Amino acid sequence: MVTIAGAKARLDLILEKARTDLYKPIQIAEVLRQSRLEGGFDIRDVETYRNPSIHWRDEVTRRFTGKGSTSSARYQHDVWNKSAMPPIMLAVLDAENKRTKGVVERYIYMRYAERQETVANILAMIDAATPKNFHLESLLKLFVTQKGIRRSIDKAYEIVAHSLFETIVVALKVTVKVSVPDTSKELLVEFADLARVLLGLQEGEIAWEQPAHIYRVGVTNAADRGLDMWANFGPAIQVKHLTLNEKRASTIVDQIESDHVVIVCRDADANAIRAITKQIGWGRRVRGIVRESDLIAWFEKCLRGKFADRLAKPLLSELLTEFEAEFPQAKGISKFLVERGYAKSTPHKLWHTKSDAIVAADKK
Repeated sequence: MVTIAGAKARLDLILEKARTDLYKPIQIAEVLRQSRLEGGFDIRDVETYRNPSIHWRDEVTRRFTGKGSTSSARYQHDVWNKSAMPPIMLAVLDAENKRTKGVVERYIYMRYAERQETVANILAMIDAATPKNFHLESLLKLFVTQKGIRRSIDKAYEIVAHSLFETIVVALKVTVKVSVPDTSKELLVEFADLARVLLGLQEGEIAWEQPAHIYRVGVTNAADRGLDMWANFGPAIQVKHLTLNEKRASTIVDQIESDHVVIVCRDADANAIRAITKQIGWGRRVRGIVRESDLIAWFEKCLRGKFADRLAKPLLSELLTEFEAEFPQAKGISKFLVERGYAKSTPHKLWHTKSDAIVAADKK
């Protein structure tokens, strides 16, 4: 028999494992809320809410972040598996949520708010940073030591790498040129419509030139091992802050269809990448390996090196802009809590969060 304590322990485990976006906990919260206020489905039959729950969740996450989950449907449905929140446990939480008029869903969103407070503090730290006092090691350490955001270390790693690469490329004033030789003019005329779409060459043109840039593909998630960044001058860039062995490293390289792969990884995992570059066919595909220590050294040069006057402020500005874009929910949760009626403290001690504990202590 599943007890309330047991169901809450499972919910807490899911909350602890979730990334900053908390897609799965929010999906649970929205099913509980729909069941409490609207009904129309059987909480013990997952098929009656499996697909609708994704839409209910995305309505909330789009409000916080402007996006829904980009994971595969299979990954999103994993929340209802036996190892996560199966219907038998969800039914226990549902009964408790109805009895307490929404305290379980409130608990999830209060935990979410506390997680965002940690992110908000980091954003404030970056915003207040100066070229003299900012140290990349300290920022990355926060994502390792702060329990609430530890699962988002890969996002932080990707932002750091992209901010650095883009700052340097822009400062170098690199340009990219596409041109067709005179000997191919007749062929170009024959396929002028294709050249316009594929190469960006307008009729009568045989070349164009533009500034070089590096672009982030989008938000990554635990189920993805695809491309993270690409440059309009060739390289495909993969950022990995996880333990790599030769098999996993080979899979990462194999999934990126480019002959110029750059992999950013922890120092300890660089050897796994080097090992696959020695294999026939792999060496020419991996252009280079960027280690965490390289990122730290290059940040140091940008902030306090010979060209700090040209690089420091643009780098910190790019870093802040990207962190704010990646974690917009850090600013949007308060109004939501008030609208839903979650902002008021609850008398149900089992469902107290850290915020409730602070309020209770203040009343004594």
